[in-house]
Amino acid sequence: MADSKWQTTTVVSVSDMHGLYQRHCIDVPDGDVLVVAGDIELRHKRDIAALEGWLASLPHRHKVVGFGNMDRAAYEAGDSLAIAGATVVVDKVVEVGGLKLLASPWSPEYAGVWQIESEAAGRAHWSRLLPPHLELDVLVTHTPPAGYGDLTRGSHVGDKELLEAVQALRRPPRLWVCGHIHEAVGEYRVPHPAAPEGILLVNAATYYTSKPGWEAKAQPRAVALPQAQVVAQGDVARAAAAAAAAEAAQAYGSGTEGAGVWKAPRDRIVL
Repeated sequence: MADSKWQTTTVVSVSDMHGLYQRHCIDVPDGDVLVVAGDIELRHKRDIAALEGWLASLPHRHKVVGFGNMDRAAYEAGDSLAIAGATVVVDKVVEVGGLKLLASPWSPEYAGVWQIESEAAGRAHWSRLLPPHLELDVLVTHTPPAGYGDLTRGSHVGDKELLEAVQALRRPPRLWVCGHIHEAVGEYRVPHPAAPEGILLVNAATYYTSKPGWEAKAQPRAVALPQAQVVAQGDVARAAAAAAAAEAAQAYGSGTEGAGVWKAPRDRIVL
């Protein structure tokens, strides 16, 4: 789509929540399209129900759910898994809110599921998904590319074959969303021969919102397209207030059960 025909669309990205949405410590900015880039940790039907409830509470008109290496239940369910109120995307291109989007859960061999076991396998996978003629507005990969958004314990652990496939695209995506490496959360510019300023890559991992010192940095980001500019980020004060309110509501009864009466937490996520 030519830039002259675009109306600004705001894409909000989150990844690697690992159940944190059930603790209400993530503040999601408003936007048009919400993208979840994996590691939700769906283990049971109650996890899917909780995710559906969380998604329903958000105002975004379009919601896209992709998976990651820790989403084994989704992996085993395959195409039969449906999430109410969301478009589930696994290794395919869809159009959502006027945007062409592809999401893939695969990552280099690390832990969990959706593992690429060799460079040759990775090259074959990404060559199939990302042929040079493919045109995308938003690319969602659970893994980051090699050298960008992938630094952990002093080493870059991203996917080299993925980087090469994206750099071989004739038209780069306007936005690239990833996760997987929690401590590399943030914004990066990935070089591309057809993008003078590089592709905006957002490592949207939110898991570290639960860690002191990271509460603000790891909040979700909103990106305006086609400008590819970060225009908002989750508010740590709102997240803290919501988490405290949820904790109080979960821990104490109300109404006929009696305000202030201790209740055992149910289906608590252990991180």
